[in-house]
Amino acid sequence: MADSAGFESVFDVIVVGGGHAGTEAAVAASRSGATVGLITGSLEQIGQLSCNPAIGGIAKGTVVREIDAMGGIMARATDLASIQFRMLNRGKGPAVWAPRAQCDRGLYRRALRRLVESHPGVMTIQGMVARLLFNDPKGARATDRPGGVGMPIIAGVETAEGRRFGALAVVLTTGTFGRGVMHIGTRTRISAGRAGEGPSLLLGEQLDAIGLETKRFKTGTPPRIDGRSVDFSRFGRQESEIDYFDYSWSHFWHERRVDASGNTRHPQQLPCWTGWLEENGTELIAAHINESAMYGGAISARGPRYCPSVEDKIVKFPDRHRHQLFLEPEGHDTAELYVNGLSTSLPSEVQLEILHSVSGLESARMTRPGYAIEYDYYPPVQLHSSLESRAVSGLFFAGQVNGTTGYEEAGGQGLVAGVNAARKLKERAALVLGRETSYIGVLINDLVTRGVDEPYRLFTSRSEFRLTVRQDNALSRLGPIAASMELLSDDELGLMERRIGEVKRARKLAADTSVSPVTAEPILLAAQSRPIAHAVRAEELARRNDVSLRSLFEAVGVGADLAADAVTNAELEIKYEGYFARERLQASRLAAQGRVTLPSTLAYGEMHTISIEARDKLSRQRPATLAEAAAIPGISPSDLQNLVLELRRWRPVAAGSGSVTN
Repeated sequence: MADSAGFESVFDVIVVGGGHAGTEAAVAASRSGATVGLITGSLEQIGQLSCNPAIGGIAKGTVVREIDAMGGIMARATDLASIQFRMLNRGKGPAVWAPRAQCDRGLYRRALRRLVESHPGVMTIQGMVARLLFNDPKGARATDRPGGVGMPIIAGVETAEGRRFGALAVVLTTGTFGRGVMHIGTRTRISAGRAGEGPSLLLGEQLDAIGLETKRFKTGTPPRIDGRSVDFSRFGRQESEIDYFDYSWSHFWHERRVDASGNTRHPQQLPCWTGWLEENGTELIAAHINESAMYGGAISARGPRYCPSVEDKIVKFPDRHRHQLFLEPEGHDTAELYVNGLSTSLPSEVQLEILHSVSGLESARMTRPGYAIEYDYYPPVQLHSSLESRAVSGLFFAGQVNGTTGYEEAGGQGLVAGVNAARKLKERAALVLGRETSYIGVLINDLVTRGVDEPYRLFTSRSEFRLTVRQDNALSRLGPIAASMELLSDDELGLMERRIGEVKRARKLAADTSVSPVTAEPILLAAQSRPIAHAVRAEELARRNDVSLRSLFEAVGVGADLAADAVTNAELEIKYEGYFARERLQASRLAAQGRVTLPSTLAYGEMHTISIEARDKLSRQRPATLAEAAAIPGISPSDLQNLVLELRRWRPVAAGSGSVTN
């Protein structure tokens, strides 16, 4: 029964969209004590891996572990669905190792939905949100047209089916559904959010009318093929490395492969396959390039530079006649394979010809063609660091609607937006992760201070603190923050303390354990390191290149019960102690800047000691802290120094703030 305002139900927070940003936002808001309505077009598609069925990669794998440390669910679902695992960057040393897991699409989707619905504060609702509702300034029932003087205030949402739900905060995570249009060649144009699902049209029109700036990006996906039609003898086989790796520290069944309900962590592993698009294939693409939606004029929006279509590769690298492909399994219950490296918007008949040009795919059957998709995004400089809109109170944005690309980037934003939507309602300080604490902090800081001119993707090079912000120490970095914000259960708090304690125990064991010359000899020989003449502490030997702390522990017969992450973490802290100390000093300076708040009323235009460019950018973007001001392109060190002096003239420099900056 509807309430007096016409709402079917009233929640603290409504999350629009059930993808990777939406599911993390819903769980994070629920863990923060809010009641949550998660509204999505299809409940069966919650957590759908729309493109590549893989989680993690360079920088992205670290984000997955950061989400997990904060109580998120992406890592947990990945562990339940991983069918192929690789640790990338092995040749560059463990400080920049990057975990990447291939997932069974069906297992991942079902695991994620189960994890969402395991939170009693979350209600999942099927429907397409058509409009936002705002508080009527005259006190009447909620309206879809903000009126009166001042900032519009969220009151709820209405679906295309006419269902109305009330809320004091809304998190928009609509992904590629915002007026999405699919392109296959220059002649096939389908209104869709992704293959087989309709777009969201009315909501975009309403946001335009409110005055939010809207732009368009594009992304793409490759064809899928029937694995039964592949000659695998012509491909290289790539085995899984799953045996020793868990993404999540926080499963309540962490020390068992199967939980009480019979859910298996790390199902049977499957191989991936490597091959090549050769010169005959590249020539075929070049001959049909004008039939591509991208190069034939059907699409004008910009796509991701770091995940290019195969047409981009041919046009931008004309001298390269060979491009690597990966055949990646979609799951145990299907023979379908994802052809990674062949993202395209060429006509389907041309795609099939290209597939048949690949050695081993001469008889391949294409189950689904690749396509490009254009969609709305909202330039993220319109947001506060909390991911709340500057223009609408209670409206938060997370995921691809902020101009990002990737499941992991979406999940990290969703977590922060969900926490902050809930905290806003309780009038608690917002969670703002600093660049020195996490890749999530780098991501959001980049978005709100620098904006995007192409789909944003995280890389290790974007972080100034990549030595100390690693995948192996995510729990040590962010777990205490999650605990302070009451995002973890009592069981999780106990497990976190135990896992962090293992790192300390590994360090102490390394400092206390002696290794004799005889015991050390084979390890040092394998590492091509000089022998020792007398017993030496394991800590000293672990400082040498290519000498593994784990191998020293195993040789001496200690530390067998320590988690692999704990030993890796301890080893890195030992090997790179001096580098880490310098980086942490820089991080502490940045954190100090983050504690200096900048009032929203500052008259930057009157600060004549600051350059005109800096005054203009500061006036437009209104950074909340000195650290945010420093991150804005065009703000020079001298501008920053003068800003501090100007701030002292306007008021004493504040050490506190209205946000929790970590």
